Amino acid sequence: MLAPLSWLKEYVDIKLSPKELSEKLTEVGLSTEKIIRQGDDVIFDFEVTPNRPDLLSILGIAREIAAIESKNIKFPFPGALLTHPKGVIEGLKPKKNLPIKIQTDSKINPRFTGIIIDGIKVQESPDWLKERLIKIGQRPINNIVDITNYVMFELGNPIHAFDYKKIGGSLMKVHQAKGTELFTSVDGVSYHLPKNAVVISDTDQIIDLCGIKGGLNTGTYDKTKTIFLRVPVEVPVLIRRTSMSLGLRSEASSIFERGVNAGGTVDALKRCVELILDTAGGEIASGLFDIKREDFKPWNVDINLERLNKILGIEIPKTKVVDILERLNLEVEKINNTKLEITVPTYRNDLKIEEDIIEEVARLYGYNNFSKTLPIGEIPTQKVPYFKDYLIDEKVKNLLKASGFSEIYSYSLISENDLSSFDINSDKVLRVDNPVSREFEYLRPTLKINLLKALLQNKPNFEKINLFELGKVYLGRTLDEAKEEYRLCGISNNKSFYEIKGILERLLEELSIDEDPSKFIEIINEGVIFEISYSDLLNKMKPGKIFKPIPKYPPVIEDLTISINEKIPTKEIAEEIIKQNPLIESVSFKSMYKDNRTFHIVYQNSEGNLATKEVAKIRGKIIEALKQKFKAKVT
Repeated sequence: MLAPLSWLKEYVDIKLSPKELSEKLTEVGLSTEKIIRQGDDVIFDFEVTPNRPDLLSILGIAREIAAIESKNIKFPFPGALLTHPKGVIEGLKPKKNLPIKIQTDSKINPRFTGIIIDGIKVQESPDWLKERLIKIGQRPINNIVDITNYVMFELGNPIHAFDYKKIGGSLMKVHQAKGTELFTSVDGVSYHLPKNAVVISDTDQIIDLCGIKGGLNTGTYDKTKTIFLRVPVEVPVLIRRTSMSLGLRSEASSIFERGVNAGGTVDALKRCVELILDTAGGEIASGLFDIKREDFKPWNVDINLERLNKILGIEIPKTKVVDILERLNLEVEKINNTKLEITVPTYRNDLKIEEDIIEEVARLYGYNNFSKTLPIGEIPTQKVPYFKDYLIDEKVKNLLKASGFSEIYSYSLISENDLSSFDINSDKVLRVDNPVSREFEYLRPTLKINLLKALLQNKPNFEKINLFELGKVYLGRTLDEAKEEYRLCGISNNKSFYEIKGILERLLEELSIDEDPSKFIEIINEGVIFEISYSDLLNKMKPGKIFKPIPKYPPVIEDLTISINEKIPTKEIAEEIIKQNPLIESVSFKSMYKDNRTFHIVYQNSEGNLATKEVAKIRGKIIEALKQKFKAKVT
């Protein structure tokens, strides 16, 4: 939000330097992205958080400055705004009463405020108006459009001016689009509207995309003589959905999707009418339209002072609390010694519950004034439902890194061509309704796709490529069926099937899972690839481990080569060897040549040194067992 210092000073008496002002506002949560010096003026570029739409206006920022400086807000225009020499705004009968029929639905348009002005002259805006708009990054167009923009940035309520004579049948009907209707905005760009977009139609066509852009067909141009001014309240979620679906953003949509000041439409309209009558002439030609289902009045929130002090962890005097609240334009009424009733103005949509008010007290009191303390309380003994043990993730990642793999992170969104490369039917995959491009249209059902793409992209630059990713995949075809699952996936163009199998065996062993890793490996043209359901691994993992002391006595190590049928799994042979004697500490596969396989055997006695005769006896038993079960021969 751009805010010139000269404009802010019209609302509040500011004695601080720009740097001091920026620092004070930052302390209460309104950060300054940059300060721009422009001639004799200073322009602040404020970073406004989504929960504070009231700060998307000069008046809103002025209120914040007034609160931190304990000053009153001034108004650069008549406070009541009830009458004007050239016409009527409220309370008096207009000279004309031009016909207009308005049909609206409070569910999609909670408030519709408007008025007709006749006999205007559309022309270039006065210098003061153009200069002020340029300072806040706006391009001057004509006096009518410029005034509606000016008042929106000044007071925070978006306003749109329609050419009254171009409204077919003098009808304005607010409704939701059926979908695919063509709409051309005031800047000449055409859009096919998404379903449920809120629009205004006359008897012939759509004339406004509510809360986002006006229509080209009813815009105000040089020949416009009569206008209809509309100041609405829109439903935030409807504006947000349409804006995101079309990829179309505007200053108005930014305000509406956060929640506009529902009680400020009439004041904004009055201010706009006053400026139009002054700069474009004309006279009011209708009564004030204010169609709404409810009165948008301030609401009450009760706070308990004892609870306030308990939550903040400090004792703030009651007089100080009341002072802070009143500086924020929150009316305070005492209920009893510990309870206060707070009246919240309609422009503060973010203040709904007691905790919201307590937060306001805290930020105005100053977070730097809170004493530094260590957290108190008991350490929780039960895991929260969403608990995730990242230590296990690190263990898995470190094992793969030690095995020569590099970790990657890839996008969750993929294209239809990506799915086709793995023969995956796109109809069985979750699709995004409003993809930013065809390259990011589907939620990935597997990690293999992006790993293969990463390998192919790196191939021209690296001879040996070993990559892995631990991330989510998205399963199901519809939102009702959708579920997320963690997967562990890896790809290599230089490691053999047996090397990958060995790495996975070690991984499963570390997690105390007895499972054959071969079923996770798939051989493709570019190398060896594996994918495991990490969620399943965590469920099958046995957390407990038995640690044994380091043996005092040295082991006896030897290699045993046997000739055996190549169809017999290596795992079965190793299992047969190790069960022959408890003194066999471990058996591992070493190498294979034709039908010969070599096993690395470690003999270990924790009670003493092993004699050569003892080892020979065990070896003989191993050989005999292999002959009997597998018809193996020692080579």
